[in-house]
Amino acid sequence: MAEFPSHLAAALDRVVSAEDVVTAAPAAALWATFGRAGTPPGAGEALPPLWHGLYCTAKLAPDRLAADGLAKDETLLPAVPELPQRLFAGARFTFHRPLRIGEAVRKDSRIARFEAKEGRSGRLLFAHVEHRVSGPAGLCIVEENDIVYRGAAGGTGGGAAAGTVATTEPSEAAWRATIDPDPVLLFRHSAVTFNSHRVHYDRRYVEQHGMPGLLVQGMLIARLMLELVNREQPDARVARFSFRSGRPLYDTAPFTLAGQPAADGGAAQLWAIDAKGGAAMTAEVGFG
Repeated sequence: MAEFPSHLAAALDRVVSAEDVVTAAPAAALWATFGRAGTPPGAGEALPPLWHGLYCTAKLAPDRLAADGLAKDETLLPAVPELPQRLFAGARFTFHRPLRIGEAVRKDSRIARFEAKEGRSGRLLFAHVEHRVSGPAGLCIVEENDIVYRGAAGGTGGGAAAGTVATTEPSEAAWRATIDPDPVLLFRHSAVTFNSHRVHYDRRYVEQHGMPGLLVQGMLIARLMLELVNREQPDARVARFSFRSGRPLYDTAPFTLAGQPAADGGAAQLWAIDAKGGAAMTAEVGFG
């Protein structure tokens, strides 16, 4: 860690914990946002996978937010003034047991390591973060995030810092859905997850920063991928899920979700494809 500032070295392996209760209202809000049929989960019923992100979210006062709506300096992720932008490059999830409405939930988070790299846009710093989410019966979810810090040059919200995703969808994917990322969808997802980053809802802000439109949230794309899985295999239990971000998606055009199950039925490959045919996100889901 000699090459990193002391405040980054001090942040390594520091555990930051948050507690919450899995209430029905946020789940019902996301259920409506995605247009799911039927009744949202009630007391004692399981949350869909990836919906644990509705809970244990940071609730910061306005004076703790930067001009872009993100935290100036989170308790977990330190600020790096020379690399002010933070991007979500990818994540991996292992689902041990579901969270249920009415349960108390605890999230223990730590930075496992930092990694410095040189990208096309200049110096990059990767923070590899682990979250362990537990309920009354023990460990429920292990989530690993790859967060990229980069300089202010080159605009906000691009995906190139995470690396180009070269994989493209098969020409005849078995599953397919078209998503219109309209501002209402982006706003509702930001609201229910308490994501105040202005690139997702403030059109004047994105225009000032040279972006063509509102940026579609990476976790929204990931959750929509699992909505596609649920539509195609409603009885399957998701045991693991991982994704890697590529090109940014904006609200200026619809995008396509595609999926191809493995021959043995134990997994599936997933893609989010932009209007020009480029891969904005690739993912894999495993069933158990």
